[in-house]
Amino acid sequence: MACRLLLNDAARPPRGGMPEMPKPSRQKSIRSLDARPGVAYDEETFLHLLAIERARADRSNQKLRLLLATVEPAPGKPAAIPPSSAAKLFDGLRLLLRETDIMGWYEQPRVAGAVLTAPNDAPGFETAGLIEQRVTDGLRKKLPSSVARNVRVRITQHGPQRLEKRRAAGGRD
Repeated sequence: MACRLLLNDAARPPRGGMPEMPKPSRQKSIRSLDARPGVAYDEETFLHLLAIERARADRSNQKLRLLLATVEPAPGKPAAIPPSSAAKLFDGLRLLLRETDIMGWYEQPRVAGAVLTAPNDAPGFETAGLIEQRVTDGLRKKLPSSVARNVRVRITQHGPQRLEKRRAAGGRD
């Protein structure tokens, strides 16, 4: 539910203008975007890129697909992905997803996310269920067994907002 609210709210411009995006410093933006191999986007940067991709999907009348990976906590353990497992999780996602997919923390340190950037009509387009299963199986092979058995992967699809709804909410065409 929080995912739906974030995506709907992030892409909807406030009255009188463009959406308000987090404005990291230029140095931070460059560092975040350049530090790709082995490093995931932090939560602020990932959510910023997610809002951009949501707006792009709306303009293209395409669905946005968001993969969310969590590790369910063991009884009595905190609901966080341990740092050593997080690195393996993102390494696994990089091997299992496309190079153009955007990966980072959706909710740090509990939920890893990936914006799947392939258009819905692209050759080799997989359904959400197939991607979920393929990624879950791949991550379970990559992660330590104590973590792997608790991995949960789901894909949420968000359709384009209708032009009439955007106009009614005070958005631009």
